[in-house]
Amino acid sequence: MSLVRRLVRSAAVHRLVREIIIWYIRTVRITSTWRVEGTAARDGLFAQGRPFIIALWHNRIAMMPYAWEEETQNLTVMASSHRDGRLVIEGLGRFGFSAIPVDSKQGGSGPTRQVLRLLRDGRRIGITPDGPRGPRMRLRGGMIQIAMMAQTPIVPVAYGMSRRKLLRSWDRFLLPLPFARGVCLWGEAIDPPPRGDAEAFERVRRTVERRLTELADECDRRCGVRPIAPAPLDEADERAGPSRVGAQEIG
Repeated sequence: MSLVRRLVRSAAVHRLVREIIIWYIRTVRITSTWRVEGTAARDGLFAQGRPFIIALWHNRIAMMPYAWEEETQNLTVMASSHRDGRLVIEGLGRFGFSAIPVDSKQGGSGPTRQVLRLLRDGRRIGITPDGPRGPRMRLRGGMIQIAMMAQTPIVPVAYGMSRRKLLRSWDRFLLPLPFARGVCLWGEAIDPPPRGDAEAFERVRRTVERRLTELADECDRRCGVRPIAPAPLDEADERAGPSRVGAQEIG
């Protein structure tokens, strides 16, 4: 193994990268203005003690610790268990979140059972339904199946920044820059489909996908930047495959 590869995989470098990411996110927040709107449905569910799923696109996770900073201790997120995913899990832990690691090689039945158990215990779960590998901003069936099984509503959320860099990753990851204006928008709660109703399942899936993109686009417009386009439908159809609850769908 080369020296560079050993360094990249070393625990010391891992910790250093984690601390840099945490420092950077906090620096962006401190140097920027930040506005959160549309929280009525989210706060109403929380006040009632009801569990719910928070849905957000994978490319907009960087500033999400500040989307609901009042109740971070009441949110569990799903993240990949590979090296990059561990950075996310450890970083979110520093902001008060708990996390469920997902191994795409082992399948999603174990994490799915954990999610259902937490929802039944009244927890709130954050899921990126196009992660961890895409296609970008296309919602597969895993998250909707979880909502259906638990009969739990879905609350979409997005944010935008006036100063940003879009990375050349599959999701066009939105890297926020300091000294910016940020807008975070929460949407209305979307009820899960009834069990066994395939037409309602697809209707809810399309509704959540559309609403997530609408919120993201509105955030970008308010920040004066160009919205990020979803992956073309033909690419989404080719990569998504059949709906199932699995690690790749709920990472």
